[in-house]
Amino acid sequence: MKKRHLLLYFFLMLICVHISAGDDLTREVEADTVRFPVPVIQEEWNLVWMPHNCSDHNVYVYKDKLYDGLFTRTLGWNGGDGVQTVQLPGGNLFWSFNDSFYGRVSSSNRARLNCNFPRNTIMVQTADKNGFPGDSKANLVWLADYVNTTNASSSRYYNARTHIRHPKGEKTDAQIANGDIDQQYLYWAGDGTVVDGQLQVLWAGVYNGTQNLMRSDNRALAIYSLEGTPGDDTYLSLISVDHHFFEKDPIGYGQTLWEDEDGHTYLYACNQFKKNPDDVLNTSSPVVARSKTHDLRSEWEYYVADEKGVFHWQNTYPTTEEVNRSAISSRSVSTAWVFKEGDWYYMTAQGYVFSKQVYIMRSKYPWGPFEHCHQLWTLPYVLDKKGKRTYQNFYMPHLHQGLSRTGELVFSTNTDATDWNDNFNTTGSADFYRPFFFRVFNWQALFADDPEDDK
Repeated sequence: MKKRHLLLYFFLMLICVHISAGDDLTREVEADTVRFPVPVIQEEWNLVWMPHNCSDHNVYVYKDKLYDGLFTRTLGWNGGDGVQTVQLPGGNLFWSFNDSFYGRVSSSNRARLNCNFPRNTIMVQTADKNGFPGDSKANLVWLADYVNTTNASSSRYYNARTHIRHPKGEKTDAQIANGDIDQQYLYWAGDGTVVDGQLQVLWAGVYNGTQNLMRSDNRALAIYSLEGTPGDDTYLSLISVDHHFFEKDPIGYGQTLWEDEDGHTYLYACNQFKKNPDDVLNTSSPVVARSKTHDLRSEWEYYVADEKGVFHWQNTYPTTEEVNRSAISSRSVSTAWVFKEGDWYYMTAQGYVFSKQVYIMRSKYPWGPFEHCHQLWTLPYVLDKKGKRTYQNFYMPHLHQGLSRTGELVFSTNTDATDWNDNFNTTGSADFYRPFFFRVFNWQALFADDPEDDK
């Protein structure tokens, strides 16, 4: 096992050397406070500046200790990855999580205790009086199906059931009622959108088997009600789940979405494959599809390059050969998010595999190409936590546009422990496998003097 990790580390170092040799993404730019004033940070935001994080000194990166604190919990949900948000009417924010821990955490040493592991869960963050997502723990309404919330001395106290089960889940109804969790077939969350007063969320079917295979399976579309208020029986109740939205979805379009003003919703994924048969590691290429209207139930089109490299939209799901030649960026990245500001579309993404660098690229179109790239910010090497502060991987730097106060970019990230057992029973174990939050101000400065601005 150790030898395999050393080999992987060696090849990742080769990749990093190759990238730094071929792309000047870390050119140093002095601060220009006339064009890009130092951000005005309110004390109540509880932000901690990370100096020298970006080589462009006009860009300011902060740890968001307010939101870190909101997700530092001791009862119920206390950890999870796949953290995504969707803006809802009225200023509320929908949160979805993949694998999560529910149970108890020691308040003194942050040790995760008797927790179970639902494979997905949801939460809604309610708005404050100004219509902005509220920043107190009372604003976080966890919509979990708990096993036991009344008897702290009994088993499964504040354990929870998986929010949305896969129809091939192996557990019986009696086992689920007892608090057991399906492990062989499950759903992980994709992105979502609001259409005609209802929330639509894509859920990616996963086949794990008994060996944690993590193989892509079907794709489901869940429709949620937005009637009522957060916490009652109707708000975010499931109206329907189409488990056969895609019988098979190997690419996973819709990991992230962009609802464009052209009437389409663009659906992004990162396609992992070997560009050359003798490659040791995969590449991870952003690809895109779109729905005919903003309703995800409308027909989908796929942006595909022919054998000559000419792109077109087609109605049929691309073959392996088609999607492998249809990257909308030549950079190998994961967790690609697209948004628009002014006349440009921007994509943020993490360098692949598990790079600590998060990049930002731009294009004139939501389908790319996203080739004009800068380093945006760098993930920290240690965590702000008790006990062991190093980790195995930083992953899933998800963008949360609904949390932005002044146009800054807001990210959550996840970390996993080097050893699975490090998630339990030891000092600081509850601060692995949970989100940490960051805000990036003045990110626009990265493109301010680029030649493309003159075109």
